[in-house]
Amino acid sequence: MFQNNLLMAAASAGGGQFTVTAEELQPFFTFTGTVSKTFSDVDLGDDTSDAKHVILALAWGSDATAFSSCTIAGVTATNLVTTASPFPYQRTIILIAQTTATTGDIVFTQASGGFGGAVFQTFQMLNGSATPTDTISNNAMPSTGTIDIVAGGFCIGIMESNTSATLSWIGLTERYDRGSNAAYGIAYDMEMSAETGRTVTATPSGAPGQRALAVASFGPA
Repeated sequence: MFQNNLLMAAASAGGGQFTVTAEELQPFFTFTGTVSKTFSDVDLGDDTSDAKHVILALAWGSDATAFSSCTIAGVTATNLVTTASPFPYQRTIILIAQTTATTGDIVFTQASGGFGGAVFQTFQMLNGSATPTDTISNNAMPSTGTIDIVAGGFCIGIMESNTSATLSWIGLTERYDRGSNAAYGIAYDMEMSAETGRTVTATPSGAPGQRALAVASFGPA
C-alpha cells in the first residue's frame, strides 16, 4: 500500500483550519470473490480530534453488486455517491465517516454475490462539512458531469471501466491509473478556486461497455 502526503488548507466557518490530506492509496488488487472484504490496518491520518472525518473513494469489480454497508475503524460510513456500470459488474463509491482513529480496518460489504477486485484511497479531512458540496454519478461514454466547488475546496473522482486499458481525465488531476484491463483511476485536486458547474470527464481507452464514475467535492464546515 502507498501513502501520499498531499495537503490542502482553507479557513473554516467554525474557526478551525479546513485541511484535507491524502492518506493511503491501495492500487488495484484481486482476491477470492466475497460478499464482504476487510482491508486491514488502513492509514486514516494522524489527527485524533473530533474535527476529523475520513473520506473513502473505492472502486470494486468482478461481479460487483449493489452497495450494502461499510465501516471504517468500526464506524459506519455514509454513502455520499455511488455509480453502477450499465452492465452492473463494475461500481464506484465515495463514503465518509467521523472517527478519531489513525489506522483501522475497512469492512466493505455488497448486497450479494462475490466481488474479487478493488482500488481505494483514503483522505483525512479536518473541520470540513460531512455533506459534500456537490456530486457526480455517471456511466456514459465518456463518463462526465458538472460539479460545484467552493473556494479552497477539495474534489475527488474515482472511475473504472472494463475492457479498457487506461483513463484520461479533464477537470481533475490524475493521481492513479492502473494502466491495464480493467481500467481503474483516481483523480483529485485541493485548494481549488470557487467554480459553479466545473466539468469533470473520465474517458476510457477503447470502446468499453462498462463504465462507472463517482465524484464528490467538499468544503469547510
